[in-house]
Amino acid sequence: MKNHLKNLYEFLAWLFYKILIVLLDILPVKLYQPLYRSKKENVTRECADRWNVIAPHIGTEPGSVLDIGCNLGFFSFHAAEKNKMVLGVDANPFYQMTCNALRNVHEMRNASFIKSWIDEDFVSRMPAFDIIFHFSVFHHWVKAYGEARAKAMMKQTAAKCQTLFFETGQPDERGTKWADKMAFMGDEPQQWMTSFLSELGFDDIEMIGTFKTGLTQTDRYLFCARKTATK
Repeated sequence: MKNHLKNLYEFLAWLFYKILIVLLDILPVKLYQPLYRSKKENVTRECADRWNVIAPHIGTEPGSVLDIGCNLGFFSFHAAEKNKMVLGVDANPFYQMTCNALRNVHEMRNASFIKSWIDEDFVSRMPAFDIIFHFSVFHHWVKAYGEARAKAMMKQTAAKCQTLFFETGQPDERGTKWADKMAFMGDEPQQWMTSFLSELGFDDIEMIGTFKTGLTQTDRYLFCARKTATK
């Protein structure tokens, strides 16, 4: 009897997730990220362009990935395809539910998702990962906690990985709620980010592309930062 109930529960959960994914795929709602394995084009931000330059840098050997602010999990799922064990974290319950729906429907067993506010407590408690995806999060930290605390959170984050893929809002993104708060970057945000990543302990820092956000006319810099020096 217990096995029958368990099987029924699992089927109903799968059916709910399947219906959710189908509805998101066909309804005229605009999503921030593309749905994994979907051809839906009504999105705020294209992600395949960034993934195409990220993928060669992560390889296919086993490893662990943390996707901070994972949204709909586009990068999480593609990293899982590359033989990584992936944890995606987002504070939005809809994103977390959708990620779990995609995980179950597509049977991506090496990707997991949790709902959590990514604050100082979370960053201090999180374990170490081989790779961390940190896309468009830092400027939200600055806006919420201020420059000093946001930088301290980045220092703790950097201590928990060997490779960091980093992108953030910039002071030249006029009309946004965070542009003025990022003024400490100065007039050369790329140079500031390179220096900042070096201060965080990365010695191999490469700007691997600039990409549109769908929010302003300003492209954002995407960095791959690694720790290669032996202690």
